[in-house]
Amino acid sequence: MKKSIYKTVLFAFLTGFSGHAIAQEIRIEGIKFVHPIIEKWVTEYGKEYPEARFEVKVVPAKEARSSGLSVIAGHVSEEEANGRDRVVYTGRYALIPVSNRNNPLIEKAGKGLKKKELKNLVFERDVLDDEFDENSGKDKYAATVYSRSGQAATTLALAEYFDREPEHIRGKKIVGDEIYLLNALQKDESGIAFNTLNYVYDLKTRQLKSHLTILPLNLKSEQREALLSENIDKAISLLETARIETIPVDRFGIVIPEEHAGNAEILRFANWILEQGQQYNHEFGFLSLDARTLSAQKQELNSEGSLTFVKQGQVLLKTD
Repeated sequence: MKKSIYKTVLFAFLTGFSGHAIAQEIRIEGIKFVHPIIEKWVTEYGKEYPEARFEVKVVPAKEARSSGLSVIAGHVSEEEANGRDRVVYTGRYALIPVSNRNNPLIEKAGKGLKKKELKNLVFERDVLDDEFDENSGKDKYAATVYSRSGQAATTLALAEYFDREPEHIRGKKIVGDEIYLLNALQKDESGIAFNTLNYVYDLKTRQLKSHLTILPLNLKSEQREALLSENIDKAISLLETARIETIPVDRFGIVIPEEHAGNAEILRFANWILEQGQQYNHEFGFLSLDARTLSAQKQELNSEGSLTFVKQGQVLLKTD
C-alpha cells in the first residue's frame, strides 16, 4: 500500500535577538495524542534555556501557516524522501488492542489471538491476501471495531502495519480525538479498538483504565504476564525489549524546514530532545528510541546535509 504520513504543525516564529535567531513561540495543531510529550519537552527545555521563550498553544487548522517546525507520526520512506526538509525522529508510540472488560470475545479468544486472526477480525476480507484465512478472525470471533477516520494518524499506522488500506477497517468510524474511541468502548461491550498507551492507561496511577482490558493476544508466558499486570511501565518495558507482532509500534518526530535547517536554536532544541528529552517519554506513555536509532539521529542531526528529507511543496504530511 502507498504510505501516507501525518503531521501536526509546530509553528516556530523566528526573530532576531542579539544577532541570533530564536524560536519565540511554538503552536501545536493536529495530532493530539503527541501533545503532552511535546509540551513537556518545551517546558523542560525552557527551564534549561529560558532565553528561548517557548510558548505552546493549541490552534485550529484554519490558523495554520505554511512555515515552521512540524511533528510527524510515521516513518518517511526513501521513496517519499525528496526536497530539503529534514526529519529527526524523537520517540515511538504503540497501538495496543483494547476492549470493554465485559466483551464476550475475551473468553472466546482462549490463549489469545494471533496476528492473522487479529488482522481478519479488524479488516474486511481481501481474497488476494496470502494471509487471508476464511476460518479465522471475523468468521471465528465477533466484535465491533472502532477506529478513527482514514485520515487519522493512528488509523493509517494500523492499516500500514497489517498491510491493508484504512478504508478496509471494519466497524464504526469515530470523529474526533482518539480518546473518543475509549468512550465508545465504555458504552459497547462488543467493541474493540487500537489506541495509544497514553490514552488507554491512567498516567497518574500507571494502571489500565478501569473499563478497559487488553485484548487476549497469543504471547509467550512472560510477555502475557507483563500485559496482564495492566501496568503501563511493564508494558513499555516489554515493547522496548521485544517485538510483539500483534501490537504496532511506530516513530514520531519533528520536521525541520530547509529555511530553518541552520537555525542554532532549533538545532539545539532538537539535540536536547535526543539527549535530555528521552527521559520523559515513559512518563507520558511513549517509548524511547532504540539505541541504534537514537545514535543515528544524533549523528545525522549534527552532520550537515545528511538528514532524512521529506517532500516540499505538497501535502505528504496531512493534518488529522
